[in-house]
Amino acid sequence: MAAREPKTSSTEDSSSTLRPETVTEEKPSRSRVPTPAATSHTLLSSLPPWVSGPLHSPRAWKVLLRCWVACLASYIILLPNASLRTIGVTGFFALLTSLLLPPYLPVQLTIFMLSTLCAGLLSGWGIGIGAMRAANAVRNQALIQAAGQQIQASIKTNPVFQANPAIAQTTAVFSGLFLDVRSTAMYGAFLGVGAFIFGTMRAYAPKLIFMSIFGTIALDVFCAVGPLFPSKRYTLLNSMGISVGCYMAIVIVTTLLIFPETMSHAAMDTVSGQLGRLVQLIQIQDTVLEARSEELTRDSPLIRKFRALRAQLIGTQQQLAATSGFLSLEFTYGRWSGDDVRSLGGTLRYAYYSWGLLNFDRLLGTACVAPASPALTAGSTTAPGSVVTRDTYLLRQIHTRNAAREAAHGVRPEDMLPILNAATADLRSASTAALTAVRAIVDLVNTTRWRRGTPARETACAETLDASAAQLRAALAGFDAVGQGALLAPFLPVLRDATPDETHADPPLRALFVAYMFAADALGIARATLVLVDTARALCDKRMKSRLWAPTGLRSLWSVLVRRGDKTDGTFGEDTSAPVKPTPETRNHRRDPDSRPPTNALQRIMNGVHKVYRWAGTAEAVFIFKYVFISLALWLPAVFKHSAHFYYVEKGIWALIMAQTTLNIYAADQIFNYVTRLLGTLVGLGIGLLAWYAGNGKGDGNTYGSAVAVGVFIIPLLFVRIFAPERFLAGNVLCCTTFALVVGYSWIDGHAVQFASPGIGWSVAWKRWALVMAGSLASFILMMFPPKSGRKAVRQRNAASIAVLGENYAFLISTWISSKSKPDSTQELTENATPAPWTADFRSRLMELAEEMSAIRMLTDLAKWEGSIRGKWPAKEYARLLDVQVDMIGSLAQLAGALSHLENDWRNTFVHSSKVLNPNFISDVMAAFSLVSQSLRTGEPLHYVLPANKQEDIEAIKSPGYMYYASGMIAVYQLLVSLDELHAITKELCGEVPLEGFARWREEYEGEGTRVV
Repeated sequence: MAAREPKTSSTEDSSSTLRPETVTEEKPSRSRVPTPAATSHTLLSSLPPWVSGPLHSPRAWKVLLRCWVACLASYIILLPNASLRTIGVTGFFALLTSLLLPPYLPVQLTIFMLSTLCAGLLSGWGIGIGAMRAANAVRNQALIQAAGQQIQASIKTNPVFQANPAIAQTTAVFSGLFLDVRSTAMYGAFLGVGAFIFGTMRAYAPKLIFMSIFGTIALDVFCAVGPLFPSKRYTLLNSMGISVGCYMAIVIVTTLLIFPETMSHAAMDTVSGQLGRLVQLIQIQDTVLEARSEELTRDSPLIRKFRALRAQLIGTQQQLAATSGFLSLEFTYGRWSGDDVRSLGGTLRYAYYSWGLLNFDRLLGTACVAPASPALTAGSTTAPGSVVTRDTYLLRQIHTRNAAREAAHGVRPEDMLPILNAATADLRSASTAALTAVRAIVDLVNTTRWRRGTPARETACAETLDASAAQLRAALAGFDAVGQGALLAPFLPVLRDATPDETHADPPLRALFVAYMFAADALGIARATLVLVDTARALCDKRMKSRLWAPTGLRSLWSVLVRRGDKTDGTFGEDTSAPVKPTPETRNHRRDPDSRPPTNALQRIMNGVHKVYRWAGTAEAVFIFKYVFISLALWLPAVFKHSAHFYYVEKGIWALIMAQTTLNIYAADQIFNYVTRLLGTLVGLGIGLLAWYAGNGKGDGNTYGSAVAVGVFIIPLLFVRIFAPERFLAGNVLCCTTFALVVGYSWIDGHAVQFASPGIGWSVAWKRWALVMAGSLASFILMMFPPKSGRKAVRQRNAASIAVLGENYAFLISTWISSKSKPDSTQELTENATPAPWTADFRSRLMELAEEMSAIRMLTDLAKWEGSIRGKWPAKEYARLLDVQVDMIGSLAQLAGALSHLENDWRNTFVHSSKVLNPNFISDVMAAFSLVSQSLRTGEPLHYVLPANKQEDIEAIKSPGYMYYASGMIAVYQLLVSLDELHAITKELCGEVPLEGFARWREEYEGEGTRVV
């Protein structure tokens, strides 16, 4: 039976691997009863990839064991009375922190994350101390004396207070007897400033999310409790600090002693996985070349599989890039240093850039389809799977005649697939062997850090690497000798029959262009793989023994911290992606239409004020202001005399913390996270109650039973916390927090003396739910004033990304037509050469765009949660808009690859012979990009008339350089098709201003021209 293949996307955990579909022969059996092994396999295959993947991974089980030991130890330290008295009444923070940030990351990264958490705690504590010192300086001493007299009077009249006068003092404090307006205002000012700092950190530096959250919690506690005391109490957070410190000590021990892992080891493991995915992409290309035309549609299983693997390749690269900055910041032991691993990853990036952004499947599916029917009108419908086109009558006639000539000469695209498969088979097989050999070397180096590998294994890996390099060089030489000739052979009769004066019946060379494009890609990946093999071989020769590597630089730390887009950045549900930025060319030439650059001090000051004013209207700034406002609004009941006692006894501080953490930048994010958080809170309450009553019964706590119950129930919590996709993290965080509060408060209530008893079991649970609902309600109300629509953000970010696509197209065309290029600006990538200088920067641009597409796709999915109050939101159209942009990124990558391999002589030859480089054509394409982007940004409708498609001339087909030229032409063609589709989708979204009679006149005009021909 066919094994089910899991679906994978860039948002899934990077450790999951997409396995190719396999078919196993079903042998006859005497019994039809399924075996336990078969039943287990069926059950695992039905689970989501983020569940089934870790269950099959020994590394995942090691990580889970390490986290389980750390979390259980964080709870066990609460159980002995002696340690509980030392830690204090907020000792549950050790368990809470262990569930929020378990040690599932490599050693240095785990310590770094805990350091940021501790830094946030200390920062909030420091701001709170400053608030207390300033508040005490302005406190009304007469009020303090009067309150003291009231306490003395109550002691004389209350026998309980006479027995223990300290109770009278404590009761007066937490009843708000010492509250003072001036000191309270000082606390509020410091709370507002601190909330602004931590809100800014949360909005612009997602990697510091735990620093922001714990800093906010520390500041909230200090500013809510501090005003109640008439004198300085700088040690208010001692218990919380000791709890977090104990967990940090536990983490350091567990990460160093229980399956320790460095960033270098994790990065090499990821590189190995990326090499495996590249091999799978090449194998899928084998399947594509053997597939039928109906198997190459956009929604076919084969293409979905290809796109899913490509998305995972790009998504994993995003995670690798987000953490690669830490490679030079750690101590590691092994053969290769962090810089060595980074250099190998840089070389590898060129390889999976070539394959990861490939869209040959889309071109082949389009080329193998018969000429399409005319486009439907905006109000018409079509059956699913039907093919329509927006080409004019003239172009449809050209396509029909070209298809007839292809069939007559036997050079249809489907006829060329067997020839293309045979011509590039050696290249693909040699590339696969070379990538497999490099992966074996990486695995060998990564698994023999503390022990030397067997000489036989090392020798075998080195020989395999050398043999694969030789095989790859031979395949490259063989293709240069006979491969291109084999592709051209079916077209030689067509070219011989063509006459120079045959101007109206160009040779049908569409299939040749498609074949040349695929061959150029195969050559590019082969050459990039050869460079990768040589890099790995050089590292093996240079690094023969393992050694201790020290950190080499700290300058990149800030850029790592402020980078946005990491999978773990969205722990509290915020949008972590950085909006796409204009290209350097646009930034350098952009002007302010309302004013010239400032020339004096006053103008510079006012220009700075203007920038601040513009920033105040951004979504991030509005979020920060809301963060400050809700912090102050829910803090006020803590400092009102009539509500202070209730606020403290019922732990109202958690409503404030809940409101702060549920607040998000966009309404769609916030609504979606309400659902996940409230569901997570309910699950956490249920698991917490089960753990408490299973281990302690109806008593106030059983040491051994409680430890065993918590140890069992934290296993599923940790599994989901570590391996769940990003979109589930916010709910899981609330689930873990609620679980920690239920069992932690219940145990502390029965074993520690405190002024306000939180209760045990169910009493804690229902109060926790009430506080969560109160905080969520407050943030929901604030979300509406003013609401920041995620749908508008989707539209505007699509507009920005389309504009950047146009800027990148302009950059490539400028590179092509530039006559002042340096001699090495377009050189071939061989084992002794590097890519053109501009290619590295351009690859980075396209990878950033691909990451932006993933972020917009996630934001698009979340935008559906805003509801359809004013009408149904066109989510399908926006999804299509993203798909088309992803295809355009692939087309730009294809064009860049062709230009980087096209020699200067050939490039200059085609400057004047190709209509793609016609100035009017370039202007029309740039105008189309600009109009589509502007329409999406402003919501204004498009006009009916836009530039039409063009027809290209073909020359010098037999030349080797023509292969790369053809690849570039195909890329431009795909780009224009995608641009036309972008225009059509934008018309559906924003509307269209009709030009009455134009369509009919164009059909009549072109029809007459065709009849004359």
